[in-house]
Amino acid sequence: MIQYTKAQKQAVQDERPGNILVSASAGSGKTRVLVDRVIHKVLNGTSIDQLLIVTFTKAAAKEMRDRIQTALREQLKKTTDNQQKNRLITQLRKVPVAYISTFDAFCQRIIQHYYYIINLDPNFRILNDNTEREMMRENVWNDVREDLYANDSNHKFADLTENFSGDRDDDGLMDLVYQTYDYANVNQNPSAWLDHISDMYHVNDSITQSDFYQKSLLPVLLDELQNSALGFESALRIADREDQTKDADQLKVELETVKKYQHLLKTKSWDELKNTFQSIKFKNFPSVSKKMPDDQKSLHDQAKDARNAAKKQLNQIGSNFFELSEKDNLSIMKNAYGLIQELIQVVHAFSNAYQQYKKEQHVLEFIDIEHDADRILNGKQDKAKAVRANLTKQFNEIMVDEYQDNNRLQDQILSSIAKPEGNLFMVGDVKQSIYRFRLADPKMFMNRSKKYSQHPKNGSRVIHLAENFRSDRNVISFVNMIFKQIMDERLGGIDYYDSSNNEHPNLLKVGATYYPADLPAQVDVLIYNSHDQDSFNQGDPNENTLPIKDSAQGQIELVAQKIKGLISKHAEIFDRKLGRKRPMQYHDIAILSSTHNNNLTIADIFHRYQLPVKIDDSQKYFKTTEIQIMMSLLSIIDNPYQDIPLAAVLRSPIVQMDENQMAYLRINQRSGDYFNALKHFYHTYGDKIENSDFGDKVYQKVQAFLEQLTDFRNVAQQHELVDLIWYIYQQTGFLDYVGGMPSGKQRQANLHALYDRAAEYEKTSFKGLFQFVRFVRRIQEHDDDLAAAQISHTEDAINVMTIHRSKGLEFPVVFLIDAAHQFNFNQIRGNFVLNDRLGLGMTYFNPKDRVNIDTLQKQVIVSNEKNADLSEEMRKLYVAMTRAEQRLFIVGAIKNASRSKKKINPVEKLLSGWENEAMASDQDPKNPVLNFTARSHAKNDLDLIGPALVRHPDFKKQWNYDAHSTVLSNDQSHFKLQFIDKQELAKDAPNPETQSKVDLDLEHYDPKNVASDSIKSIMDFQYPNQMATHTTAYQSVSEIKRLFDDPDNLELGNFNGSLDPRKTNRYTTQNFNRPQFMQTVETPQSTDIGTATHLVLQKLNVEKPITLETVQQQINDLVKNQLVTPEVAQKIDANHIMKFYQSSIGKIILKHPRSLHREVPFSLLISANRIFKDFRDPKPKVLIHGIIDGYLDLDDKVILFDYKTDYVRDAHDEMRINKIIKRYQGQVNLYGIALKRILHRPVDQRYLYLLSIDRPIPLNEKK
Repeated sequence: MIQYTKAQKQAVQDERPGNILVSASAGSGKTRVLVDRVIHKVLNGTSIDQLLIVTFTKAAAKEMRDRIQTALREQLKKTTDNQQKNRLITQLRKVPVAYISTFDAFCQRIIQHYYYIINLDPNFRILNDNTEREMMRENVWNDVREDLYANDSNHKFADLTENFSGDRDDDGLMDLVYQTYDYANVNQNPSAWLDHISDMYHVNDSITQSDFYQKSLLPVLLDELQNSALGFESALRIADREDQTKDADQLKVELETVKKYQHLLKTKSWDELKNTFQSIKFKNFPSVSKKMPDDQKSLHDQAKDARNAAKKQLNQIGSNFFELSEKDNLSIMKNAYGLIQELIQVVHAFSNAYQQYKKEQHVLEFIDIEHDADRILNGKQDKAKAVRANLTKQFNEIMVDEYQDNNRLQDQILSSIAKPEGNLFMVGDVKQSIYRFRLADPKMFMNRSKKYSQHPKNGSRVIHLAENFRSDRNVISFVNMIFKQIMDERLGGIDYYDSSNNEHPNLLKVGATYYPADLPAQVDVLIYNSHDQDSFNQGDPNENTLPIKDSAQGQIELVAQKIKGLISKHAEIFDRKLGRKRPMQYHDIAILSSTHNNNLTIADIFHRYQLPVKIDDSQKYFKTTEIQIMMSLLSIIDNPYQDIPLAAVLRSPIVQMDENQMAYLRINQRSGDYFNALKHFYHTYGDKIENSDFGDKVYQKVQAFLEQLTDFRNVAQQHELVDLIWYIYQQTGFLDYVGGMPSGKQRQANLHALYDRAAEYEKTSFKGLFQFVRFVRRIQEHDDDLAAAQISHTEDAINVMTIHRSKGLEFPVVFLIDAAHQFNFNQIRGNFVLNDRLGLGMTYFNPKDRVNIDTLQKQVIVSNEKNADLSEEMRKLYVAMTRAEQRLFIVGAIKNASRSKKKINPVEKLLSGWENEAMASDQDPKNPVLNFTARSHAKNDLDLIGPALVRHPDFKKQWNYDAHSTVLSNDQSHFKLQFIDKQELAKDAPNPETQSKVDLDLEHYDPKNVASDSIKSIMDFQYPNQMATHTTAYQSVSEIKRLFDDPDNLELGNFNGSLDPRKTNRYTTQNFNRPQFMQTVETPQSTDIGTATHLVLQKLNVEKPITLETVQQQINDLVKNQLVTPEVAQKIDANHIMKFYQSSIGKIILKHPRSLHREVPFSLLISANRIFKDFRDPKPKVLIHGIIDGYLDLDDKVILFDYKTDYVRDAHDEMRINKIIKRYQGQVNLYGIALKRILHRPVDQRYLYLLSIDRPIPLNEKK
């Protein structure tokens, strides 16, 4: 017996008349509810072909069909009644032909049955390739544009083109035409919508008295002013916690002034408002008293920051809206109106021509299918009315999955065949509406929700499915904790925490009661700190450093190490199928990101960590090596006079020329294109070009290539494209060749996919090799690549995909990465922006002054669109977080906080910003939503998540911060916030220089297989001085710095000893620098900064006072003399160097400058048996070399010192300091032995000086 929740039972069994909207939160089992409702209806007399079931994707439709069939079979097994059995068998037979499909497939079914009503040719092809569609549009647009130019007697089209296009081309106008056409087509009447996109520009003599101002602009201005007022209120709340009253008094006055402006906006003329907002001035904020306690100073600074943000927002109202006078604005509106009227005519012309072109080509886009279905269902003809009536009668219920992702045209079509009393059953979740770029309209969902809840008509109702049966309690609690603070109707589209409803229907509720209580009870927020540490916090220059070039790579390194740790430590997850816990496996893990930009980096880094990974769209198909070679070959078959593709083919395995051979060809023909140089060589070799063995080899390759190219070109002219491609595979053996490369099966699948892609292409309206090459080039230009060909994946691998691709999926462990990735607001930054309700907002180009001016109408639409874009980003975050079942990791990064010389701790800056935004929000437990201003300024997911974390008790425990908030005092979620820098990552990173590129299987010699004892004795013979044959006689101090450490370390764990007699034994750090041509890291490395620091200390004139200015001057001199690069110089901390000379050692140096010796090189012979433990002969010696940082040769003593740049976070971190002492004890001891031999006197004092904490550490010699 299925156990339903109360809401699920209602959704499955409610048969009352009226529409039903099911608001199904993530993991609430909506698919099961849909299937069970279908079965319930079938068991109660409804036939499966009386139901219309519409899904969002083909995969969802297939899953729905399969689950309905499975459920019917299960019912058939349970049924004992023969009549019911026969009925169920009949229903099972009807399932394959039932109306269970995507919306487009349903519309296609309508026009295939009733095409004659609208005189449609039934022999059409679906245009489902974006690139083909773009090329068709381009062909049509070129014709339309040429015609418009030819008939542009009044220069209106030229003016329109100039306004929206750049200096080089008119692609800007083309993009505007395409987008306007697409926006119009999601409406039932595209022409009517298009004709109204200029309505806001109807303004006569007074802006403030116009409908545009009263209905559109004024609400935006009031919102902006209200946001500024909220900022001042936030500052006032902070100031009220100070003992001083000056701050609060001034803020009260400023707040009242802002509130007065709200009244002025409703009563004053435009020019009066312009003068008001352009003349806003503020008094200086009260200064801080020196006697003020630190906590009060902090509050004062926070109040000041909040006030500055509010001031900035208020000033932006003036700069964004009130820069121009009423006269100037009216003139711009008039001109803009004329341009938009011309645009409307252009879009009409394009639309008519494009529809005619598609008709001639017998193709339809998906939107055409929907419009044709609408014309059939809503036509005025008697036949159309009859079809609509029959379908209305046929469908007992219309079920719509993912209703929040429908557009307005789709909604109209469904409504046209719904019964008057209401038989729509719509399931969706507006919190998961993330397809706005496809012109989905989530507002329809919310409008129905409000309508059914507040004003139910004909029994229409809303059912909330809030129980989440996917995720563990802490994941659910964490998601609720975040989203009840950041999502409301204004940003997000829905009140996640509905204070007016005690049941809070949009909050997730725990439905998965099967999870054990001992699962990890926290969400991990991991932030990579890519900010460079202070120049002296660089660690040992001889230690391995991690070459991280950007924050994205740092995050991926962090994720890789975290996953490696989870797997190696056998972290457990609960397996629902097994009903018990088991060790985590790779396929349990998913990595989600907003984009696939980092997929190639993930593949590279995870390979280095030996982590198996399955990446969705991991490689751009046309960027794979084998496809690039084939496309280059096809390009030169079409036109060989293309240097780059020709060079690619010559260097490929097909021709196998090397760089020297190609250079040889060019040397003999230095001018012209490369193909002419190749032909010149072919025709003149042995005549004008002297013969040679090298030349003969080149000639043979050139001859074979030209013959093969001629053959391929003949095939291309006489056969279809697919025949040419397969012929190339056969003649070159390229298909077999790539099979022997790494990932050979995938590469072969990619080549087969190219053949299939060419076959599909030849079914389009474009033909021939030239068009195919152009077709592929267009795909690459639009970054609209194909996925790599799919091969069967059965291995245990980590899943990597975009958030959009993850929708509907679930994983035990989820890593949401790149949480600091900037939201994409590019659409509203261009010279036009469209809105389904408000029309077109445009930037007007003044041809006289040649300046761009954003119209007020555009400002209004931008305000609306930015909130809509931000709401979608918030919903994407919700989708990503709710994919997690048991473990959730949110990974982000912070970048260099400032370019100024003033050093700002980026972690402190980030946390301080979060704290200010949290403190600026209302502290009402009944309304936990954060301040709208703070949320509306979010640039990435971390900006949304961070302030929500601050008010949580866990944040106070971890970071010793009190938000003075009770909003989350009873919250049950738990999280851990960690910051990780490059030094910490380097500890667990594999060394890329020593990692094998290929895993070799070695056969080992087995003495059991040898019969002869004599052979065995020969093979077992050992040379008595074997150690001497594979030991180097040369060592550096840095390689054996642990030699003279504590006696316990004399085993020399860093010894690179090998059982392989071909290898030599040596102490080594294993961190050789890459050759310069292989270096890719742009930022200075720790070794560079450490070396530069030593150079400054060596060059400083100690006979003069050492000040910050003299140190900086020395650094500048090194840069001037090209001894240090400017980038490295910026990382040197002159302050630490200055403080060295203020220490006890430094003072002695300044007192006895002529006794100072710096950077002293030495060489030292030492017995090999003191280094290599297996060396028993004391006679052989090893030569050791090194450089002593400095020593003082005084009359009464010798002082040796060595400065280190190792990073120490806290001067009181004795554990870290002792670790450093242990690391360098032996090295300094060795310096002491060398110095003793040089001076013939003992070394009295030895010091390590840690520059990062300005501290000298005395060292005692080990006896």
